Amino acid sequence: MRKHPPGGRKRGVRCGRGARLLALGFFSLVFTGEPARGADPTPTQLQQFTITDPKTGLEWLRCTVGQRWNGFRCIGVPKMVDWDQAQQAAASASKELGGQWRLPSVEELQTLICAECPPPKIDQQLFPDTPAAPFWTYSEAPLSIGRYQTVNFYTGHLFNRNTKAMERYVRLVKPAPPRQTKQAP
Repeated sequence: MRKHPPGGRKRGVRCGRGARLLALGFFSLVFTGEPARGADPTPTQLQQFTITDPKTGLEWLRCTVGQRWNGFRCIGVPKMVDWDQAQQAAASASKELGGQWRLPSVEELQTLICAECPPPKIDQQLFPDTPAAPFWTYSEAPLSIGRYQTVNFYTGHLFNRNTKAMERYVRLVKPAPPRQTKQAP
């Protein structure tokens, strides 16, 4: 049984349950190096390989680009990519998984930091096998033209010195689908 950091879980992120996810088309071929297997994911499978934060409504992929969910953890080798490849990964995920997957803002990615956790500074039960290294955000550095912010899961800090040519890891996010309300008869 996993022990949580002192004071318990700090985030209200929940994990869905479901069947095993198989690798998907172009996204898996280009970014995991494995050919596609299986059909489109079901809503149950989507819940399994994503985590939804009830406070923000954001839905996160549990695995870093280059890895895939096997029903228990992230397998494969996380892939460091440059800015353009990170955008391609988001576009591929949107096409193959549905929704509008994208890089997170620096503020969004920082919500995953677990200050009490040893490196990597992220809840490994929710986001297993995360590299203790920098991850891309879409946020531009405030005082540096052409540079972007990253969040480093080794230290938990953000950095502003990243050019588009640098290679960093990627964790994709999308807004949760709108809730359907029942109409009164």
